[in-house]
Amino acid sequence: MTFKKLLALVSALAVASAALCSCSGEKKESPASSGDVTLDSPSDIGAAESEAGGESGEGLLYIDGEEIDTDGLIMMTANGVEVPFDEYRYMYNSVDTSYFSGGDPTFWDAHPDALAELKEYTEYFILQNIWGKMLAPQYGIELDEEDEAEVDGYVEEQREAFGSEEAFQEALEASKIDEDLLRRMYEEQVLDQKVYDELYGNEGAPLAPPDEEIKDALENDYVRVYHVLVSNDHFADQEGYEDATDEELKAAALDYAKELLEQIKNGADIYELAQSADDPGMIDNPTGYFFTDGTMVDEFQEASYALEVGELSDIVETSYGYHIIQRLEQEDFIEENWESLRGEYVTIAFTEDIQELVDNAEIEYCEYYDKLTPDSIR
Repeated sequence: MTFKKLLALVSALAVASAALCSCSGEKKESPASSGDVTLDSPSDIGAAESEAGGESGEGLLYIDGEEIDTDGLIMMTANGVEVPFDEYRYMYNSVDTSYFSGGDPTFWDAHPDALAELKEYTEYFILQNIWGKMLAPQYGIELDEEDEAEVDGYVEEQREAFGSEEAFQEALEASKIDEDLLRRMYEEQVLDQKVYDELYGNEGAPLAPPDEEIKDALENDYVRVYHVLVSNDHFADQEGYEDATDEELKAAALDYAKELLEQIKNGADIYELAQSADDPGMIDNPTGYFFTDGTMVDEFQEASYALEVGELSDIVETSYGYHIIQRLEQEDFIEENWESLRGEYVTIAFTEDIQELVDNAEIEYCEYYDKLTPDSIR
């Protein structure tokens, strides 16, 4: 089954899989959605140690060539949640390394116009880290002793993984983080989970859509279909088509789609045909696609909704190629898969709510924010 793509909610510890391991210098294409904290291994330590010296979690800030006192400095606030310099610095440097410079010191000389995007990415990650802090006070949600014990246990697991206190501290330094910041970021993740559980995940959670609303939406706003796709370049790698133009390939794909349509009309099983067609999402997917408005390309969506249960479409052309669609019943399907469908629906509602919270956050910046450059934060 296919649902609308979920919001990439990025916790500090999720992005840490890329950011804490910044020694690798690997660049990413877009913000990550999940991951675990993994500090740099002892063998990686050294090359990435902070040139500024001192405690790795503290760092330095230079504005107009002058060093700024960062003790107690709040770089930004979002809905009243303060982001101290060390957390901002960590995210700023991590985003730079993972998504922009890759650790190349010459990158910013060649790409000065990317600075605004670096700051936007940094803010994006920070807001995704602290949404729990923004939401929790409205509902009186706080970390309790059990939660703090979970945080303690995580920090100790990290410490023990390195075999010695010295190796652990060296790993922290190589990752440009200190133990206090590591703990605070993990607290953010634990709080995020607690907020989700209490407001959306648990039975009777106040912000979760009621079951009646969910069932009504699943029955009336969703459709379930099988489909066969013959892509525009279906014949591109086949013998006899080595010199074919794009137009010739499309014409051949359309002819083949028409052949498959006739086979289905004459009794062939659409699901079986889909197993050797060009949509990997239909491979070993006996439930087909179950989706709602805004999920699929317009032509596919419109054709699917226009069908009656059991009805077969004509050839439907999209930018992907040529589709044959058959609508499936969904009442029994919903009943049989209620728990999983309900859970996914609640998750979608949650991600949309959090996206709205993040998009509308009231943000204030410190006096140095507009003057930040990649060389400012060390």
